[in-house]
Amino acid sequence: MSSRRSRVLVGVAVGAALFAGSTEAAAPPDLVPVASAAPEYQAPPLGQIRAGRDSDPLMAQVAAEVQRAAVAVRAPVPLRDGRLDLVATDIARATVAKRLPSFDAIAFLVHHYGMVEPEPYLVMVRGSPKAEVSLLDDLHKQVPGVFKMGDWRRMGVGVKRGADELIVVLTLQPQNLELRALPRRLPSRGRVTLVGRLLGRFAEPAVLVAVPSGVVRNLAMSTRKGHFEFTLACDSGDGVYQLEIEGDDGHGPGVLANFPLYCGAEPPARVAVTANQVTRRQDATEAERELLALLNRDRAAAGLPALQSDARLQEIARGHSREMARTGEVVHVSDKSGGAVDRVRAAQVSPVPRTLAENVGRAFSAAEVEHGFMGSPGHRANILNPKVTHVGIGVAVGQAEGGVVPLFCTQLFAGW
Repeated sequence: MSSRRSRVLVGVAVGAALFAGSTEAAAPPDLVPVASAAPEYQAPPLGQIRAGRDSDPLMAQVAAEVQRAAVAVRAPVPLRDGRLDLVATDIARATVAKRLPSFDAIAFLVHHYGMVEPEPYLVMVRGSPKAEVSLLDDLHKQVPGVFKMGDWRRMGVGVKRGADELIVVLTLQPQNLELRALPRRLPSRGRVTLVGRLLGRFAEPAVLVAVPSGVVRNLAMSTRKGHFEFTLACDSGDGVYQLEIEGDDGHGPGVLANFPLYCGAEPPARVAVTANQVTRRQDATEAERELLALLNRDRAAAGLPALQSDARLQEIARGHSREMARTGEVVHVSDKSGGAVDRVRAAQVSPVPRTLAENVGRAFSAAEVEHGFMGSPGHRANILNPKVTHVGIGVAVGQAEGGVVPLFCTQLFAGW
């Protein structure tokens, strides 16, 4: 049995949004960031992270609450990152009628301020204009549990004071790689060399790029003593080159960085803001049907035939998604069932697939899952692989988080 490298997208877009209330009103049509764009991308060492300035005294109080919670649960204390402060501030500004801005808008903000990592985990609390004490009390109750969701090393805080409402947004990110500064924009037919290293338990770096046409390529890289180096050339025309850097921590490859480089094109200065669609109720079977339709829509747009749903693959995918929902972890390699190849073998699928690939993720709607996968070069390559003919899609409903319910999703692809 041969297997394509499986890939994991942990927490597609926003990890969690803690808020309550109606979700009927529309978000504002456009978002202009509060600060100018960073000229470069960079993932500097933690000791070189620059903290922002507190534009509101509540920001320092929120940061102190997070630091106390980290100490209480014996987690690393996240450092204030001025860039994440700006992201949190803009998210607070763009949140209208109890609805977060879209995940595309949040990704835009992360890239606008020069970060390469996937979108941050969000915590939002809101109340009346003079509700500082109750909001801090809410955070005191919620934040300790947030440290179970990830190894957060950086944080940002944003505050929006309106005539009728006070909004506090907390942004949290891990840092699993360091990356030397590089320009966000390159000239036509330009090129840039990227140099960095993986951190912590991550090893086996790999890099993929989706060129302006949507085709995904693996880039060759050199590695030495934990460092990696590769060159990106704008050799497929002007436009957006979406770069993804992966590493493996023993549970399968994970997306450590996912960001656009603009070749012969200007990075956007603003973004249209639509509201993020989340729900308090989820139906796993309905989400599976929707994901299959969305997947085949994306294949049709690329000129590829539709994939057939395979009941055997679907049961395997469902079992893995249920396990992820129980543990709360999005992984390919399970301590219980092994990897995708192990699960297929255990199910005695016959004949043995010639090609096997897997996408796993966690999100708040089927549309968000597919959108996140297609925005990740590695996941996109699996969906648009011309060698696969069948798919099993399994969805499991997770525990409610701040009034919304996450979906844990597995797409298991096979070609015979």
